[in-house]
Amino acid sequence: MVVDATAVPPDRGGVGRYVDELLPALVQEGADLAVVVQAHDVEHYRALLPGVDLLAGPPAIARAAVRFAWEQAGLPALVRRSRADVLHSPHYTMPLAAGVPVVTTLHDATFFTHPDVHLPVKRHFFRTWTRISLRRARRCVTPSAATRDELVRVAGARADRVDVAHLGVDAARFHVPSGVERAAVREHLGLTGRYVAFLGTIEPRTRLAAFFRGSIVPRNAT
Repeated sequence: MVVDATAVPPDRGGVGRYVDELLPALVQEGADLAVVVQAHDVEHYRALLPGVDLLAGPPAIARAAVRFAWEQAGLPALVRRSRADVLHSPHYTMPLAAGVPVVTTLHDATFFTHPDVHLPVKRHFFRTWTRISLRRARRCVTPSAATRDELVRVAGARADRVDVAHLGVDAARFHVPSGVERAAVREHLGLTGRYVAFLGTIEPRTRLAAFFRGSIVPRNAT
């Protein structure tokens, strides 16, 4: 199987975290993988996936518009050379002439259900590609039954062609911090009062302004 990791952003948020956690888990399950990566990510994935075949795309695909064009023309060539039997495209889009069955992950339906929280260009692009992937991919994956059902309702998805694979949590990294850990963070960041930490991308759909306007921090929050 080939996994296309070229959509992973430099800050590893969102799809980056999804891909970086998924790939080692697939290796642990015994999957025979080849991973397509951006040139600047080769060393990262070499350390994350020792022994896995890495296929580097051209440096120009660091620009989003170039990457989307290369996905249609260049990625299928890499897939053919790898002799893979399936391609996983983990971020809405997919090559239309992949030459092998494609599985596409659709992370949410907000481009349809909450269009106001996305920039117009992004909203139009991902609405179009969500519909294309739902029609052309052999299977689509969503992180929840709610997302699958929304895609059925607003994008014409066939429920029997969409698989729900719930997101996991790395308990070694994400856990309730101990008092010692909290004290170490306070000292490192120079924090003297209460604080709220937000883990996510800063973009309209996360509605950070509304969160901070309406948040009430408990007295014992740290």
